[in-house]
Order: sequence, then C-alpha cells, then structure tokens
Amino acid sequence: MRAKIRYSYFSIILTAIVFGALYAGCFVTIHDTRKFFLLLGIYIILLVLSLWFSPFYLKVDAGYVVMGSIIRSRKLPISEIAGIELFQPTMGAIRICGSGGFMGYWGLFREGDVGRYQAFYGKASDCFLVSMKNGDKYVLGCENPSAIVDNIRLQMKQVIR
Repeated sequence: MRAKIRYSYFSIILTAIVFGALYAGCFVTIHDTRKFFLLLGIYIILLVLSLWFSPFYLKVDAGYVVMGSIIRSRKLPISEIAGIELFQPTMGAIRICGSGGFMGYWGLFREGDVGRYQAFYGKASDCFLVSMKNGDKYVLGCENPSAIVDNIRLQMKQVIR
C-alpha cells in the first residue's frame, strides 16, 4: 500500500517564499560574482538537502514501512514496531534539527508528552506515531493515515503468529 504525502498550505507557501527569495537574490546579484555564487551555493545545498530528506511518499511493503523522499528511501521493519497510533503533533513541538515547514516537516523534534521523535510528514492532521522496540519514535504522515495504520497493525499481527 502506497500513499502520497500532502503538504499543508503553510508548508507550500513557506517553500515557495524561500525558493523565490533565493532565486530573486541570485537574479539581483548576477553582476556581483561573489554574492551570486554564494547565494547559488546556498540555493543548491538547500535544494539537495530538501530533496534528500523531505517527505514524498509512505509505503507499507511486506515487512517494512518505507519512508520515501525524492532521492532516497528509508525502511522501518514492521517486526521492530512496538506500537502505532493516530497522532497529531502540536505547535509546541521543538525542532532540534530539521525543517518545520520548508518542504514538509522532517528531522528531529521534541514534544512534551511524546519526547524526542523523527518527523516525516507534510500536514499535521494526517499523522500517526510509530514507537519502535528500541525506543525510537517516528511521526509519519500521509493522505490516508488510518488505512496505513490498519495495514501496519494487520502486518504486526501476522509477524506475531
């Protein structure tokens, strides 16, 4: 089962503003070589990092939950999942390292009642919390989170048998 990740309006607008500002900065500084290449370097680094880490899709495969970005994918083994539940992150979450809206929400966050977790979602209302047996936590999000959660729970029951 594969699901796309929807981005919030805030995330879409923030991404457009950041890329637009960097593009405009490059355009304005085209005659000042040093400033132009500095801005172009920042633009390229930001683009590559966001394509590497930003959420694009979630897929529940045989035995794995796959978190996919445009350039790479990461797998969570279903056999290592301790619990899963629908979850909505709050605005009180503290970003330790990552993005709080630019190209989605990704990276390390800390929230009072949940603790530290890795985020991989585009819209807070589409999220669920995955707790691993080793204590790691992931907040993932996609278009139809309840169907994904049900699918993962079904596979978790099959692994137990």
